[in-house]
Amino acid sequence: MSGNIVSRRVLLNAGLWFVLFNAVLIVLLSMKYVVQIPELPDGFSKVYLTMFAISHSVVLALIPYVFVFLPVTILTRCKRKSMIAAAVSFTLYLLVLVIDSYIFSLYRFHINSYVIEQIAGPGAGQVFEISTAIYVLAVVLVAAIFAGELFLFKFACFLKERARLNVLYTCLCSVFAMFIFCQASHAAAAAKGDRSIVGLDKYFPLCKPCNMNSLLVSLGIEVNEFVVESNFTGKNYQYPKTELITEPTGKNVLFFVLDSWHFQTMDSIVSPNIYNFSKRCSKFNHHCSGSNGTRTGVFSMFFGLPGVYWNDFKEKGVSPVMMDEFQKAGYDVKLFPSASLQNPPLDKNVFVKFADQCGSAPGEKAWQRDVNLTDNFVKFLRQRKQSGSKKPFFSFLFYDSLHSMIMPDGYKGKFSPAWEYAKYESLGKGVDPTEFFNLYKNMVYYLDGVFADVLKELESQGLLDNTIIVITGDHGQEFDDNKKNFWGHNGNYSDAQIRVPMLYFSKDREPAEYDYWTAHYDIVPTIMEDVFKVKNEESDYSVGHTLFEDSKRDFLLVDSYIGYGMIDEHGNITNILYGGECEILDNRLNERYERSFDEALYKKIKGQIEAFYASGSE
Repeated sequence: MSGNIVSRRVLLNAGLWFVLFNAVLIVLLSMKYVVQIPELPDGFSKVYLTMFAISHSVVLALIPYVFVFLPVTILTRCKRKSMIAAAVSFTLYLLVLVIDSYIFSLYRFHINSYVIEQIAGPGAGQVFEISTAIYVLAVVLVAAIFAGELFLFKFACFLKERARLNVLYTCLCSVFAMFIFCQASHAAAAAKGDRSIVGLDKYFPLCKPCNMNSLLVSLGIEVNEFVVESNFTGKNYQYPKTELITEPTGKNVLFFVLDSWHFQTMDSIVSPNIYNFSKRCSKFNHHCSGSNGTRTGVFSMFFGLPGVYWNDFKEKGVSPVMMDEFQKAGYDVKLFPSASLQNPPLDKNVFVKFADQCGSAPGEKAWQRDVNLTDNFVKFLRQRKQSGSKKPFFSFLFYDSLHSMIMPDGYKGKFSPAWEYAKYESLGKGVDPTEFFNLYKNMVYYLDGVFADVLKELESQGLLDNTIIVITGDHGQEFDDNKKNFWGHNGNYSDAQIRVPMLYFSKDREPAEYDYWTAHYDIVPTIMEDVFKVKNEESDYSVGHTLFEDSKRDFLLVDSYIGYGMIDEHGNITNILYGGECEILDNRLNERYERSFDEALYKKIKGQIEAFYASGSE
């Protein structure tokens, strides 16, 4: 044991070599972030990016050194314990960075509280249905990283004995100089409003470069910065603005919602049953969700409000006026979710008054739960018929097979060639999406058959005469549609991720197609008018208007887990992160460095955001 007790200085210097070796690994890993960055406009921004990637990688590598290796070494002076502490801490640390780089490559955000909530929250296994191949890959990866870290530490100790200290210190001083240069450059760019520099930090984890704008303004120095508000939580709300006056019609209401529904798959080939039914519906050809994710996609559908209200309404248990009216009118409210509505916690606001119905349907896989929820809905209708119930009903059928993309046992898909499961580990820039998209289309085709079962039961009981049916998705699903290496959802506000099919069936509405811009915000006003004959103005309870109001929409407010966005009538997107950073993109997600921030549009957006917050109250 005594042979393992060595000088702290020797171990700490060896540890610094170890940090530099791991910094090289992190630089290589950071290429997964760098390849997502759009073409930079000039040479300086490219030099800045290179220096920033190197210096930030060293900063990242110093974190486990400072918080794990340093205290263990100082306390024990034991080479073996220091080596194990270094290998274990850096293995876990690199594993987290690998996972983060993978998440970022698909969704363009880093590990955050939302990701942790999804992984560790209720029903986490239903949120992420992971294949065996990924588990095996994870085990192999951990073993390989740990073995590599042990080797690197031993090599660092070997190098410490043979390399001059000035070589180590020269390397560290060079990195420090890069770090200072990058911080100063970022501060200057922030003052000038240079988005080609300021916008780069969001691509790297644990990154918050220097910004001196507040100090400069306090010194009377003008900066080119338009300050946008990014945090609207903690204010007093007024929802609805006035008490609603309604005259319930007693019509049944059914929401048939598919999680992650790509708007191009509602056609005669991929979803023939839904397509044929669409001929009996009002069909809205340019319909968008209020979000690129489930949480506020469903929120916008049921509240008719933007997702910026999510946190306040969750904390205070606010219920949508539509659900309140169903309850007050004596409706038989029945929810049929496939995955649990507790993750994300829709049981805390959207369905807060029906939280006991927010558990998942029986079944291990999504397709099994989807079958079971349909069977349960059919049983619900038959039991109502047998009991002679005269109460109108509201039901929410929420299907998950498009989200998980796990093929049912023995199911032969219509579209080929197709993957057997979602091979997320194989996705990346330049990957041909055909087989992945065919898998997805097979799942749409499968759920289309499920819809046929639901429709058959409704028709057999003669319920269509008095039932309004809403058929849509909570958000879209991208398959690298924009050629920017986006897969899935939660990543951007392009059509691929926020545009969804939208069908509205009512015997009182003549079938027709509408090409103007509609959104999830418009669903609640439509239901409130058709089902409850509400006397109030739409603005008393929603930021939308009825689906059938052909008024020109010149912007759309959308949101995600990391910020919100403004989409103008030309499809240009202004993405505002909750940290206050902005980026301006066209409708194909190309960076528009030459465009300035649209202050006039922002004022309209801010007015919509604050529509139901009591002015001046905190």
